Amino acid sequence: MTNTTPKNPVAKFQDGKVQLAIWKNPSEQGSFYSISAPTRSYQDEAGNYRDTTSLSGTQLLQAQRLLGLAYDRIRDLQDADYAARLAAANEAS
Repeated sequence: MTNTTPKNPVAKFQDGKVQLAIWKNPSEQGSFYSISAPTRSYQDEAGNYRDTTSLSGTQLLQAQRLLGLAYDRIRDLQDADYAARLAAANEAS
């Protein structure tokens, strides 16, 4: 059995019942970021909470807003990663 820690998103956004998350994916060429598909939470007949990617018209507008926020955050994260790589390269030389 391996002891692995679950990876957490670097950011989460929510507007009403609509949410999405940003994930950091490290690689040898540097990190890249991806987002989960926007989802909507709902309660089923048994009272259990579920998520779906099916969105109504208003929820599509909420998802659009969240996607814009996620885009801005990813750009900020990429800029910070680039600055950290430059600083590390300058220290090494």
